[in-house]
Amino acid sequence: MARLSRRVILAAPAVLGISPSFAQSVLPARGIRIIIGYPVGGGTDEMARLIAASLQRRLSRSITIENKPGNGGAAVGEILKRSPTDGSVLGFMQTATLIGKLTSKTYPFDPLTDVLPLTLAGTYPTAFAVSRKLDLSTLADYGKWLQNAPSEQARFGTTSLNTLIHLFGLMIGKALGRPLEAVYYKGASPLVTDLQEGRIPAGSGGLTSFLQHHRGARLRILVTSDNKRSKTAPDIPTVAELGYPGLELQNWYGFFGPTGLSPEVAAAWERELRATLDERDTAEQLSQLGLEVETSTGKECAERLAADMVRWQSMLDTFGLKATN
Repeated sequence: MARLSRRVILAAPAVLGISPSFAQSVLPARGIRIIIGYPVGGGTDEMARLIAASLQRRLSRSITIENKPGNGGAAVGEILKRSPTDGSVLGFMQTATLIGKLTSKTYPFDPLTDVLPLTLAGTYPTAFAVSRKLDLSTLADYGKWLQNAPSEQARFGTTSLNTLIHLFGLMIGKALGRPLEAVYYKGASPLVTDLQEGRIPAGSGGLTSFLQHHRGARLRILVTSDNKRSKTAPDIPTVAELGYPGLELQNWYGFFGPTGLSPEVAAAWERELRATLDERDTAEQLSQLGLEVETSTGKECAERLAADMVRWQSMLDTFGLKATN
């Protein structure tokens, strides 16, 4: 699943037995929708719209982004379960959504059986940020501040409960010797606003959700969950270099379709999505948002998802987080 060169990706149709003209002919001529589970203005929305614009230029078809926020993005999988199987509806989902099946007994879809992986889109770390009103510059500074903070300040905001984003905040608190309580927000925008205003001292979220606001001085990212610094955020240290390798986490985004897609349509979408994502301009713009483009075959994406579900369950068990109703 390593990132492939454009030359290799454009050669993929020959390997798959799909010509570009055939790929164009089997995909819907109009009315293509990409469903995302987060509100307008957040990191997921920005990336989806960027990719859709590039895909629209490539296919000469109208592509619409539909925002269905709430419940950690679960509406995307729920919609795909009942969507037409002509390839007119795709879902753009991240790990924070996919892990939901392990944390809720009533989760509306099963990522392993109810949706069809088409390709990995890219990877990104989780970031831990603080309000600039605290005037803290490093994780060590935050740890010292936290030791003397009143109980109501030992909190962090998160856009997804019982996910890797939530877990990272809990792991930070444990590593610093002060348990933290999670506060749920319905999207990155309200969380960023509260961080900017100092209504909540800290927040855990995807680098893709926080990076632009870090650059805009609305919050300060103290650390990411990666093992190496992001090329687009070289000023932000990682948990590995700060001496917390056990806190390393990696998240990813992928494109999914309904399980009833024909092999021809699924293969055509796999090709077009991978080629679009690997276009230099698209990849560079996504990188500026914190996403490291990485594509895969649908089969490789499915295998990664299955392996990660096992790993995520182990992590949830470690923190005693059980599936709730």
